[in-house]
Amino acid sequence: MRITKFEEYGLRLVLRLAADGGQLTIRELAEHEGIPEATVAKVIARLRASALVRAARGRNGGYALAEPASAITIAHIVEAFDERLYDPGFCNRMAPGEAICSRSSSCGLRPVWRGLTAVVGDFLAGITVADVLAGGPIGDRGALPLVAGQRM
Repeated sequence: MRITKFEEYGLRLVLRLAADGGQLTIRELAEHEGIPEATVAKVIARLRASALVRAARGRNGGYALAEPASAITIAHIVEAFDERLYDPGFCNRMAPGEAICSRSSSCGLRPVWRGLTAVVGDFLAGITVADVLAGGPIGDRGALPLVAGQRM
């Protein structure tokens, strides 16, 4: 799994807005996070389109979270950038000139990718922005899950 630059920036900007508790401008967000203003503007636009961030116009305007930090999950933020771990259309794109992938009926990997996507999605859906800011237990699990018998 790879987290894109925009997903990382989106996570950082949402955490910054939650920690601040008020409104911040593009310039303030850029300065706090060390991200170019043009990039912050693009990321904020995606977060607004996903209803995670709201804008206030005017002299004292800026951006703030649209919901409390306890209602926004890490999965919501990642989904705002539409980056899927497993895209079912991938198999068809890997079979140029064919209607479907020639291995679709006997593919052993497709269930692996679907399962991994479900595990990662469920994990991220169980962690709120408030959880991350508190630095305490992760999501409704109370701790990080076990992976191959070891704590992550």
